[in-house]
Amino acid sequence: MQSINSQFDLLGRLIEASEMRQRVIANNLTNVTTPNYRRMDVEFETQLAQELQGHGVGQASPEIVETPGLKTRADGNNVDVDREIGQMNKNAMLQQTYVQLLGSHLERMRLAIEGS
Repeated sequence: MQSINSQFDLLGRLIEASEMRQRVIANNLTNVTTPNYRRMDVEFETQLAQELQGHGVGQASPEIVETPGLKTRADGNNVDVDREIGQMNKNAMLQQTYVQLLGSHLERMRLAIEGS
């Protein structure tokens, strides 16, 4: 069973990554009409999966990376507004889930401490 501290650490890092991703998506949307702007994303889940399987080196941390392989418009920009809105909605739901899980863990700890 995972220790309480590692569960809090994991949820904290997931929340941090989702917050960073929300800022990156907002930046992509801000630059949708900027010539030669390249879509950025946050890489974290793959590193985290490797860490949890014992294959990673150290602790996974979110990184901002350019998204490869996207279709580029004539102005050199590759941001698709529909994709960004979809990613923003997905990320917001994940972030809400992580926060609810953290709240649930905190509530269980409070009940255990109070003896209720």
